[in-house]
Amino acid sequence: MKTNRIHPLYILLSLFILTSCQWSSQYTYQQRSEKRKRELTAKHGGSSSNNQTSKTEPQKEDTKKSKKGVEHKIPPGKNLSPQEYIDYYKKYAIESMHHKKVPASITLAQGLLESGSGNSKLARATNNHFGIKCGGSWSGNTYKYDDDRPNECFRVYNSVLDSYEDHGNFLRTRSWYAPLFKLKITDYKGWAKGLKKAGYATDPKYPSKLIDIIEKYRLYEYDKR
Repeated sequence: MKTNRIHPLYILLSLFILTSCQWSSQYTYQQRSEKRKRELTAKHGGSSSNNQTSKTEPQKEDTKKSKKGVEHKIPPGKNLSPQEYIDYYKKYAIESMHHKKVPASITLAQGLLESGSGNSKLARATNNHFGIKCGGSWSGNTYKYDDDRPNECFRVYNSVLDSYEDHGNFLRTRSWYAPLFKLKITDYKGWAKGLKKAGYATDPKYPSKLIDIIEKYRLYEYDKR
């Protein structure tokens, strides 16, 4: 019986061809892999990982971006005079009047009084210029400070502009301040008395203090802007 024998050279040749194909395939895959890594590195500014977010890749903001205020223009440690405070923040007060319907004179007078012209410890530490306490709806950062009672909770803002905007929102969204918005925008005296009546402050002289500030610095002129 005749047996079909495969020549050794044919076996060696077949093995050589098979090995070459495997090596070529592996090399091609490595080339593609390295190319992909280089593309990812260029895309992500240095990170070649496809499963991790690059350190330089912008992250989505979880919260609303704060607006940049003018306080970055104030030299560190400088105490503002009342007139300097007015010059810095009158624009905010006028904007609040147009959007929130709170008289600019009232906003500025409260800011001056509550923040000590922006120089109080609370104002400097928190950008809180209106003495607004945390309340149940506040989800931002907080600061403990002695006021009517020891260790009370106050709101912290990223900028003074955020404080001004929140002041307008605070008054607009509390039902006990609703009667104030029925007054004329130029009735600063009615607003000053109404704030005290609604419970904004405990000081019995709060209305007269606001009125004195408004009249001393002619803040009522901004209610016509």
